[in-house]
This record gives sequence, C-alpha cells and structure tokens, in this order.
Amino acid sequence: MVVEKASTPKNGRPRAVTLDAVLDAATELADDRGLDAVTFRALADRLEVSPMAIHRTTGGIDALQHALVSRIVGEVTRSVDWPDDWRGIVRLFADTLHDLLMRHPVILEAHRRASLVGPGADDVAYRVVAALRSAGLDEEAAAYAYGTLHDFVTGHVAIRLGRGDLELIQLPPERRAASVFADHHDYDRRFSFGLDFVIGGIAAAAANPASHEEQR
Repeated sequence: MVVEKASTPKNGRPRAVTLDAVLDAATELADDRGLDAVTFRALADRLEVSPMAIHRTTGGIDALQHALVSRIVGEVTRSVDWPDDWRGIVRLFADTLHDLLMRHPVILEAHRRASLVGPGADDVAYRVVAALRSAGLDEEAAAYAYGTLHDFVTGHVAIRLGRGDLELIQLPPERRAASVFADHHDYDRRFSFGLDFVIGGIAAAAANPASHEEQR
C-alpha cells in the first residue's frame, strides 16, 4: 500500500497531513499489528509528522478508529453488485464478508468490540434479511437466519486467522494422523461446504415453516 507523504513544511510551520494519508497508514498498521497498535505516535513516525498533526487531522483516537472501520466497510458495501435471487444474495454476502475480514483482520477485531458501522452496512443487513423473507422465512426466522450466516462467516475467519493455514501441518505427526481433518484440511473447501450447509438449512426451514415454529 502506498502511503501519501505529508506536505513539506513552510516557514517553520508544523508539517500537515491529509485524512486519507492517515487512514491509509492506520489501516496498514492495524491489519499488521492490531487496532491497539494504531496510536498517534506510531502514525506520526510512519508519516513523518508530529503526533499533534495526527490529532488535528483525525479529531482523536476514537474518531480515527471509527473513520478507519467506516471507510473500509463503506468501500466494500458500495462495490457489491447484488443478484436478484435469495440464494445468490446470501452467498454473495457471505463471500464478501469472508473476503473483507480475511483481507482486513482489523475489521474482525473491531467487530468483536462493537457492531460494524459504515456507509451501507445496515442496508446490507436489511437486504439479506429481505432476501431471506423472500425465501419464505417469517420476520423472526429471517433475522436469526441472518445472524446464523453472519456468525458462521465471522467464526470461520476468526479460527482461520487465529490458527493459520498451516495449523495441521504444524501438529506432531501422531496428532496430525489422528485428526478428523487429516485428509480434508482445506479452509476454502471447509468454508464452501459450510456455506452450502447453511443455505441448505435455510431452504429446508423455509419449505417447512412449522419446524422453527415448534422451537418457540
């Protein structure tokens, strides 16, 4: 990622920096080292400005973290080209969220602390719920189905990022041989199969409304 350099100081004035430059540097730093690593001092060192210049540009660390998450989420939600069928919408949502979290681990970290915010974030959730309603689920079932889908994606990514793709290879040979995943340890396939199972479960529940009615 190319980080925009701060402007050259003139007449002894403090070096200034743009918000986009700060957010670029903050995103890179957070993805590499976590959200808590995003400090005014760390950003100032990267951008060759004073910590006060970062503060003036962002309005404070909370505002900076909010802007960082909002920009990343907003960029993704604006780029989605939604299909018309409910299965396509559900699958695209899951794939998009998966790719977003894998590419920007900081979003998963931020989401553990609070609900994600950003331009279009709520609209995406309502779009997916509406798609689930069109599949035949009632309002409550559609909301919980969306939650199940969301939890599956975030849980999968959290485990994958936490353990790493070489998890099985790094186990002692005897433990690796005993694992149920000894012959089937491909995280991409695991996600694809899991998503198919979730979508299949949604379709089955929509076809048999009494199944979730009985659980109430």
